[in-house]
Amino acid sequence: MSSWLGRVDIAHDEKTSLANKGLLSTISVTVQGLIRTVYSILIGNLLTPALLAAVNSAISLALFMSLLWPNATSAAATKFIARSRGSGDSGQAAAIAAHLARVTAVTAGLLAVPAGAFSYLFQARNDLATAVLVMLLVIAYSGYTFVRGIYFAIGQINRSVAWDVITAVVAIGLLVGVIWAGWTALLLAPLTVGYLIYAIAGWPRRHRGDRLPHPLRQEMNGFTAWTLVGTLASTGFLQLTMIIAQGVGHGTEAGMYAAALTLATPTSMLARSLSLVLFPAMAHATGRGDLAAVRRQTDLATRGLVVVMGGAFAALILNSQLIIDLFWGARYADAVGILPILLIASLLVTLNVGAVNSLSTTTSSGVRIPALLSVVGMAVGLTTMALLIPRLGVTGVAWGYLAGTVVTGFGPIVFIWVQDRMPWGGLWLRAALGAIALVLISIGRDGLGWGLAGDVLATVAFALVWAALMWPYLGMLNSVRKPTAG
Repeated sequence: MSSWLGRVDIAHDEKTSLANKGLLSTISVTVQGLIRTVYSILIGNLLTPALLAAVNSAISLALFMSLLWPNATSAAATKFIARSRGSGDSGQAAAIAAHLARVTAVTAGLLAVPAGAFSYLFQARNDLATAVLVMLLVIAYSGYTFVRGIYFAIGQINRSVAWDVITAVVAIGLLVGVIWAGWTALLLAPLTVGYLIYAIAGWPRRHRGDRLPHPLRQEMNGFTAWTLVGTLASTGFLQLTMIIAQGVGHGTEAGMYAAALTLATPTSMLARSLSLVLFPAMAHATGRGDLAAVRRQTDLATRGLVVVMGGAFAALILNSQLIIDLFWGARYADAVGILPILLIASLLVTLNVGAVNSLSTTTSSGVRIPALLSVVGMAVGLTTMALLIPRLGVTGVAWGYLAGTVVTGFGPIVFIWVQDRMPWGGLWLRAALGAIALVLISIGRDGLGWGLAGDVLATVAFALVWAALMWPYLGMLNSVRKPTAG
C-alpha cells in the first residue's frame, strides 16, 4: 500500500523543522497518553477501585513483558534506520526495518506465553479470558511500539498522529460499549484492539535486498541488549511498581496507587514526545558525522526540559488535592498523599532525555551507561521499598520508586555534564533554588489552611519565583525552530 495511511515506506523522506516535528510528536504522544488515562478514569469512576487496580496491573504486566525485547528493537529501529538514512543508504535502512520486524514478531509471540501464564496463576487467578487478553496485549503493544519507532525514524510523524487518533477513538468507543454491556471480563479488549490496528496498519513493507553486514548485526544486537537492560530497569521498574502495589495492598489500597500513577505518568508526555523526535535527529546527525549538532541538541533539550517541566510539575504538585478531586472524586482521597511522590519521580526521569539520547546515539558503547545506571536505580528503589512497605504499604512503593529515579534520572545528566563539559552549573543551581522555594511555599500553604484559595496563591507565587530564576534561559528556546532534516 502506498497511500498516506498505508504501510511504512522506509524510502520516504521528510524535511521539516524540529519545532514542527516536536508539535506533531507531542500530539501523537498526548493522544496515546490520553487513551490510557481516559481508560483508567472510565473504569475507576464507573466501576470500582478494585477493578481499576486489576486492569492497570494487567496492563502493566503486558507492557512489562514487551520491554523484554520488542521495545528494545523499536529503539534499535529508530537509531539505525535514522543513521542509515543520514548517511544516504536508504536500502540498508529498509533491510534493517525488515530484519527487526521479524525479530519483533517472534519475540512478542514468545513473551506472550509467560505473560498469560503469570496472569492466570498469580494476577487474575484462574481467569482464562483475562490471561488470553494479556497475551494478545503483549503482541499488540509490541507491534505498536515497533511501528511507532519506524515512523519517527523516517519522519512520518503525521501518519503516527493519524493512526493514534483513529485507534484512540476505536479503543475508547469499544471500552464504553464494554462497560455499558457489563462485560467486565473484556475490559482489556478495547485497548488491545487499538494497538493491533496501529501495528497492522503500519507494519513495514517486505524488503528483498542485500543482507545486513555482520558487523552491523553485531552492533544492533549489542545496542538492543543494552537498551533492554536500561528500559527494563527504568520503564519496566515503573510498570513493576503497579504489580507490586497490587500484591502488597488490598484491592482498594492498590486502587489508590493506580489512580495516582494514572495521573502522574502522563505528565511526562512532553519529554517522551521530545525524545521521539530528538533520538532519530541525533542518530541522523551522527550518521552524517555532525557531533557538534548532537551536543547542541543535548544542551538545548536539557535546558528546555528544566525550564518547562520544572514549572509544570511544580504546579501539579501544589494542586494534587484538586487534581484527585477533579478526576477521581472523594472515593480516591487517599491517593492525594501518593500523587506528589510519583510526580517528583516522573519529573526526575524526564529531565535526562537529552543526556540519555546523546549517550545512546553517538557511540556503540554509550548505551551501556544509562542502562547500568538504571539497574543501580532499580536496586536502590527495590531496597527502599523492602524497608518502607511494611510500615507505609503502597505509599512505600511510591517512595521506593522515587529513590530509584534519583539515580536513574540524574546519573546520565552528570555523566554528560562532565564528559562534554556542558555549561550547566548556573542551570542546576537555579533549579535547586526553585526546589527549595517549592518546599517553602508548600509549607506556608499548608500552614495557612486556605484550601483551594491557598493552592492557587501558592501556584502563582511559585510561578513568579520560577520565571525569575529561569528568565535567562527563556530566549534560547526559540532555537528549536531551526530546520532539521530527516
